[in-house]
Amino acid sequence: MLNFSLWDTIKGFLLNLYDKFNSFLQDTLDIDGKLISLYQEFIVPLPEIIKIVGIVFLGIIIVLGVLSFVKKMLKLFVVLAVILAIVLILTRLS
Repeated sequence: MLNFSLWDTIKGFLLNLYDKFNSFLQDTLDIDGKLISLYQEFIVPLPEIIKIVGIVFLGIIIVLGVLSFVKKMLKLFVVLAVILAIVLILTRLS
């Protein structure tokens, strides 16, 4: 029972530390407020047709980026599989 109480104390301390650090960062950086103000300053005044073109362009960039990332990860996987196969073959021979 003592270990459980010790675990609760450590868990409470770490959660309290996380909460304090998170609130400090929220107050200091205010990322949400800055993003919303940028959106209101630059995006809201644009005409709707520009917004639609921007969304389509951004979607194309995201899709092409994801495809490029998947392609590179597939190449990495193939290279690692070949290296692993060579290592396995060499260790089986000796």
